[in-house]
Amino acid sequence: MPGESMSIQARFWTVIATFLLALPGMANAHGERIVAAGDHDFPPYEFIDRDGNPAGLNVDLLSAIGQEAGFEVEFRLGPWEVGREAIISGEIDVLPMYIADFREPEIAFATPHVIIYHEIFIRQSTPALREFADLEGRSVIVQKDAWVHESLVDMGLNVNLVLVESEREALQLLSESLYDAALVSEVVGRRILREHELDMLTTSGPPLFPVEYALAVRSDNTELLARLNEGLESIKASGQFNRIHERWLGRTSELAPAPAHRSIWPFMIAALMMIVLLFWWLRRRDAHRSGATRMEHDFLHDAMTGLPNRLGLEKRLAEQLEPDRGSSDCCALIHLDIDQFKLVNESADYQSGDELINEISELLKTRFGSEGFLARPGSDEFCLLLDSSDEMRAAEQAESVRRALEQHEFRIDGEIVSLTASVGVAVIDDHIASIGEMLKRAEAACHAAKEAGRNRVHLYHPDDEAVAQRHGQMRWVREVVLALKEDRLELHFQRIEPARPDPEAGLIIEILLRMRMNDGQVVAAGEFVPAAEKYFIAHRVDRWVLRSTLNWLEQHRKGISGLERVFINISARSLGDDRFLPFVLEQFEHHDVPPDLIGFELTETAMMTHLQTGLRTIGRLQRMGCQFALDDFGVGTSSMAYLKQLPVDVLKIDGSFSRGAMSNQRERTLLTEINGLGHVLGKITVAEHVETEDIRKLMAEIGIDRVQGWAIGRPEPLDELLLG
Repeated sequence: MPGESMSIQARFWTVIATFLLALPGMANAHGERIVAAGDHDFPPYEFIDRDGNPAGLNVDLLSAIGQEAGFEVEFRLGPWEVGREAIISGEIDVLPMYIADFREPEIAFATPHVIIYHEIFIRQSTPALREFADLEGRSVIVQKDAWVHESLVDMGLNVNLVLVESEREALQLLSESLYDAALVSEVVGRRILREHELDMLTTSGPPLFPVEYALAVRSDNTELLARLNEGLESIKASGQFNRIHERWLGRTSELAPAPAHRSIWPFMIAALMMIVLLFWWLRRRDAHRSGATRMEHDFLHDAMTGLPNRLGLEKRLAEQLEPDRGSSDCCALIHLDIDQFKLVNESADYQSGDELINEISELLKTRFGSEGFLARPGSDEFCLLLDSSDEMRAAEQAESVRRALEQHEFRIDGEIVSLTASVGVAVIDDHIASIGEMLKRAEAACHAAKEAGRNRVHLYHPDDEAVAQRHGQMRWVREVVLALKEDRLELHFQRIEPARPDPEAGLIIEILLRMRMNDGQVVAAGEFVPAAEKYFIAHRVDRWVLRSTLNWLEQHRKGISGLERVFINISARSLGDDRFLPFVLEQFEHHDVPPDLIGFELTETAMMTHLQTGLRTIGRLQRMGCQFALDDFGVGTSSMAYLKQLPVDVLKIDGSFSRGAMSNQRERTLLTEINGLGHVLGKITVAEHVETEDIRKLMAEIGIDRVQGWAIGRPEPLDELLLG
């Protein structure tokens, strides 16, 4: 029938149209993906966070653009020069970078999304350097292949360039060397000074050369460039761009928005000229003053809360120290950091986190705004500057701030949220050498409050043990970084033998780490490894130890009689890093060392903190022949309950038990029970800190399998094994 035929045709074409409309979604469902590179150490723009994940302004920005444009983004953050080469070769699709004429033959840029200033960083004792011309004839540290490096070369400036991998490395090298200056981006550099407490450094002169920053593609990738620009416009229109920008930078972009319709520009320009000609003689002076005031206000204030930002706080501190104040009495600085704010952000979306920051800001303005100068120098940080240096009043005021936050009921998405803050107080006078020192004292006191348990007030004193401990740890962090660079780490070993001496037993050793200081002193790992673990560089140490041990064994193991097993310590950070297992596999592939010669030692804390990742790593390496030992067993609260679930081969019982068993029957009984439990579960037991032959005999009587300690052998350089 004609009507029925038409109906069938209509349905047919409807199905075809539906199919064609669904094609883009189907393509996306199959996982259309682009690869983006970036600097792994360029916070807050892009970096690897503490959990080993890509983070930063550009990561969030590209992810949001991908959602709008219909693609997923795979991030490969690493050394900057690697990304710079990879985009030219076509290995990656997108790389955020500064816009520069000398890059444009190879690179095409999307619409710029931020402007970045640069600053000259110098040591406190160095004469001021205010502009590029002042760098002539000097040694200047810059990041290799970055904009500053390329620009200085392009300018033909007579500068002795010292090239490093990252801006962090540039500032660390400057702090411990005789080079004249480092040229680093403003926000990144100031952040590094705070994080690493490089109080011997300061900025010199005003910010230099604002440079537009944009997402870049190869010049022949015009299709992707168009999609990036469309996605960028879309997230700007929705307000998502502003939220991302404020989250990471705390103030709106200095860039003017791109025009929506270029065709109306001639009319706009003509109208503007008429207005200017009409009102120029009447409004010139007032407009100039008003514009300058607005620009200064925007530069010194946080766009989200309206409070002064870090630059605004520094400006006010500088005013407090002006010589014409005529008094050594200056001020007190209260620095507060919201406890566990990251968890609040992770439990909701970032927009809710921004709303919470605004609510905190309003509370502080209402309650304490009239008491002093209130500022927001960081994402979850606030400062209150008091005019008086009365220590008692400052401490009382800080406690009032802490209590007000603790007692206030904040709301996220209709739910009540309780917040606390760690508060540091530093009383300041005009004898302090720099503004950086003033800020450092308050921040150090705040960190001490955190380390003491959070939700408390800590008053800074020069001899404060908590602050001194943290400063000491940071010095060790800097020393470890330099030791890695200068190859001053050394491998030692200690023997592990059967409790009952057995001449036929194979040779088992534990690799121990030492660091040689510049004065020749050799420092044990216990001095510097805790700081490396706390400040997230232990994984670098672990990788050095594994690589160096395998290198040594590859060269010498065949000349060592009876070598049965070599145990290597790895940290909790490495066990929780999903990149550690691929690294180990790669090392085994590149070294002629059988995996069944290697064992790994882990602490109970590392196992319980990273159990899921750890189980995957341990399972894979055990199947290859590696063994795993649980170190310091018996001192953790969950040891007994979890032992049967932990896939370890060796149980190293904490040395406190072996020492105590000689004189204490209770300790001896407990040691016997631990040993029996280990054997029931099929573990090899090892007693640590066996320091005398009498202790060794007792361990044999109890039934301990192996012993380690000074009675068996003291730590020695690894090369001593070659002497037999």
